[in-house]
Amino acid sequence: MSFSRILDRSIIELPRLIDVKLDAFPDIPENCDRLGLDENVSLLTGETTYKIAGKSVEQVLEDSGRNVSVYHVKEATLEESERIQEFYKDTSCEFSVAVGGGRVIDAAKYSSFEFKIPFVSVPTIASHDGIASARSSLRGLGYKTSYPAQSPLLVVGDIRTLSQSPQRFTVSGCADVISNKTAILDWELSNRITGEHISAYASSLAEISALSMIKARKEIAKDRVKGAYHVFKGLITSSMAMCIEGSSRPASGAEHLIAHSLEQRLETIALHGELVGAMSIFSMYLHGGDWKEIKATLEVLGAPTSATQLGIEDRVLIEAILSAQSIRPERYTILSSGVTEKAVVRALTDTGLI
Repeated sequence: MSFSRILDRSIIELPRLIDVKLDAFPDIPENCDRLGLDENVSLLTGETTYKIAGKSVEQVLEDSGRNVSVYHVKEATLEESERIQEFYKDTSCEFSVAVGGGRVIDAAKYSSFEFKIPFVSVPTIASHDGIASARSSLRGLGYKTSYPAQSPLLVVGDIRTLSQSPQRFTVSGCADVISNKTAILDWELSNRITGEHISAYASSLAEISALSMIKARKEIAKDRVKGAYHVFKGLITSSMAMCIEGSSRPASGAEHLIAHSLEQRLETIALHGELVGAMSIFSMYLHGGDWKEIKATLEVLGAPTSATQLGIEDRVLIEAILSAQSIRPERYTILSSGVTEKAVVRALTDTGLI
């Protein structure tokens, strides 16, 4: 570790409380009390998620004597964040509660960070590892990118609610965590080639979370309740690895760059976790690692392992890979040294992705 790293390292921000159990909603007010979260709360949710879980959370908060103002998040954009901050101001908001999927949580994470109030994360699906990280994925300037945000003060994992969501979302979350394996390899490669700092603590946490998903793959595929529990814990661990490092580096490498490249090209596309899971097969092949283990695990889970299953044309996938590194040229990955179209096609063909 360089001496400048010791001098300049930012504060590590982690969730104060993580409540994960079958029925966690009733204890939200008590946990808020423990954290000193006061009376005026803005509850951010979506129209569908309000019916599924938001109304229940609103009720328990109101029963505890808190004033709850509900805002329906329409999109995860910088413009929406500005509207949410105006809502915070109008309602004298003292803390925010996000009940929903990635769009709602990303909007709450960023808007509460900008408005300088704490927020509580209450995911209704376990589809990606942003539920507790200090980064927010928002669309701005015509494309989606990652912005500095804040980690939630409280994370609520209501396993009953999570297990009742479509299995596809849980599988997507599992695939997102599994992709940590190739993200770590990219990080280690950058350390060797560029001298980039690598955190043994953060990389170990990220890898442990990936290995735990692979080990529990059959149970995740067969038992919705136990599967939601396994995946939620894996997502939390992955999120904490990012919090420790202060960036998405432990959980985001070439496989994520390719996914973002695809997202820029296509309006209707597979889930984030489905994309990065499949692209980790490709990335692991380039690294010379055990890509067959990743593919076999995704197949057990019922996750997509080919362009056809992802609903992507072969040519679109090839072009997305060839331009992926340009999305974040400063983040060194296996793609940074340049891959030819011939090499990409061979890798995709050998792995069965096309």
